[in-house]
Amino acid sequence: MAWTCGTCWKEFTTLRGRQQHMEALDHRVPDHECDKCERFFGSRSAVVNHMNAKNHWFYECSICDDILTSEEELREHEIEEHFYCNDCDRYFSNYNNIKMHLNSRAHRGLNINCPFCKKAYSSATGLAHHLEEGACPRAPDLNRDEVYKLVRAKDPGGLISKKLVGWKGSTKYEATCKSWNGHAFECYFCHRQFGSLSSLNQHLSSPTHQQNLYHCPNRFFCGREFVSLAALMNHLESESCGYTRFENVQRATKNIMDPNRLIGFE
Repeated sequence: MAWTCGTCWKEFTTLRGRQQHMEALDHRVPDHECDKCERFFGSRSAVVNHMNAKNHWFYECSICDDILTSEEELREHEIEEHFYCNDCDRYFSNYNNIKMHLNSRAHRGLNINCPFCKKAYSSATGLAHHLEEGACPRAPDLNRDEVYKLVRAKDPGGLISKKLVGWKGSTKYEATCKSWNGHAFECYFCHRQFGSLSSLNQHLSSPTHQQNLYHCPNRFFCGREFVSLAALMNHLESESCGYTRFENVQRATKNIMDPNRLIGFE
């Protein structure tokens, strides 16, 4: 390997040696030299063809001037170090915010479908919420309890579902006019206040005060529990505990509806 001075054409065995020579004599590199290796060419098109073939390009960060060796590394650097989305030309206040942005519909589109009505969602969280709320017109009998039974059948090892011995379904709560405290209708569990009895009963019919049915699969380092599959999927898709990647959560959600597949995040 020889590094060549572009002014006097003297050759050097090291890049540093050539650099010292050029600085001392005010010489320059060959006009069409590769950015990474010692080779130089007779034209710009020739060196571009060489650098494309060998992936010998350098990529400079416009924010901090760091040099990266590939476009992919540059994008990862901008995201992880500067919380910057190049496609949208947007900065974010922290890493979690930009990850949520990159995992949103704006970048990923609607690529996960309800197995029954085929409605498209941008995340596993959206699909799980759709099914647990009984909002699917093709599967109106599905709800939080039925989804849990389905997940338990696909999760015999209890990776994400809790083994609830004697569980017979969600408890139903309903408030009456006696919940009026003189100012508002008050929840007797969390003491939140509501302007109407129907609003309070809507709160009580939600999973908020139901038993936790799921746990984070990262049980030793996280251990959080969740009342719904949608809440668990939201936790995992945020990558906040570092257990898995967003894409793996989507794949695992699709496997829940596949009769031949168990739940996994690999």
